[in-house]
Amino acid sequence: MLAGRGFATAAVLVLIALACSAVARRLERERRLIAALRARGAVDAAHALPLDALGEAERDAVDDLRAAGVVAVARDRCHLTPALAPFRRKRIRLALTSAIAAILLAAGLVALILAR
Repeated sequence: MLAGRGFATAAVLVLIALACSAVARRLERERRLIAALRARGAVDAAHALPLDALGEAERDAVDDLRAAGVVAVARDRCHLTPALAPFRRKRIRLALTSAIAAILLAAGLVALILAR
């Protein structure tokens, strides 16, 4: 019985780590794309960047950010939109909420293990 409980604990901790890693990877990919668009001057439709100039990971990030309303795509060119400031606040909130949830889940798991 103890081996099963230990395995379940390890599995939950691995899932917490994988979820944190996935969120961090997505946030970092979006941050890099926004920085690249700013560095290349793609801040309006007149200075939009061709999608062909972006890598595959950057194109995936463009799709995510387009859904969030941060990046606009027209005629295979992308640029930042003015909705960036509210998006940043939401992204910071998401990162903090995810971190707090992971810490609380891990602390609850530790408390459960120590209680038995």
